[in-house]
Amino acid sequence: MNILVTINSNYRYHLAVMVKSLMTNNPGEKFDIYVLNRGLNDDDKEFLNNSLISADATYHFISVPTDLFEGAPTEKRYPHEIYFRIFSFMFLPENVDKVLYLDPDLVVNKSIRNLYDMDFEGNYFIATTHVRKFMLFINRIRMGAKKENVYMNTGVMMMNLKELKEVVKKEEIYAFIKKKKHSMILPDQDILYALYGDKVKLIDDKIYNLSDRMIAINNLSKKNVKIDKKWVEENNVIVHFYGRNKPWKPDYDGILQEYYDKYRV
Repeated sequence: MNILVTINSNYRYHLAVMVKSLMTNNPGEKFDIYVLNRGLNDDDKEFLNNSLISADATYHFISVPTDLFEGAPTEKRYPHEIYFRIFSFMFLPENVDKVLYLDPDLVVNKSIRNLYDMDFEGNYFIATTHVRKFMLFINRIRMGAKKENVYMNTGVMMMNLKELKEVVKKEEIYAFIKKKKHSMILPDQDILYALYGDKVKLIDDKIYNLSDRMIAINNLSKKNVKIDKKWVEENNVIVHFYGRNKPWKPDYDGILQEYYDKYRV
């Protein structure tokens, strides 16, 4: 399986935890892990290679040239790194026609084979959404998107590189950012939503992209099946510690701490 991550030195430890969980819960699978980065040094790479628990995973460190996105709109809120995922097909081997992107601040609890082998059905992405009807309406107005577009969470997404190579154009994205830069909140998600959000196949966020925030929202409604530790153990594939509520911080608040602690390296 082809796995894509984008990190800097600050997240090397969390990437090692994520990869350990991936390998532990996918025995017998082989992984090519492509690490798009700008600034990883030899010590970072040695640390990551030494943290691998099996020969069935290989890191491929790909340094992104600083001048590659010359002319791209950048500010503090959207540095060059936001382009890494969007243009990932430019850096990966030509024969890689699909890849599973994973944020480093998540933990894999079960086999991802079903996700990886899922049919794109003509779409560019397979992902989850945490945006419901009202906020989707707000985002549609904010970004000028089509009604049918899906606002996906980009932390877990299958990417159809074969199709994306044909449709993603740097000039189109640069022009969109210049036009909408004052309205953008989460730049890479906003870009993908506005330009390619009609080509997203949705999957269950509780299974593939579960966070403490979504657990709290789900459990507010008596109509929903309550998500507790037992439910997570039996059903969840990926937990994601997105936002500020991180299990390695002293003020963490949630029920998912143990899934991170289990794979500390």
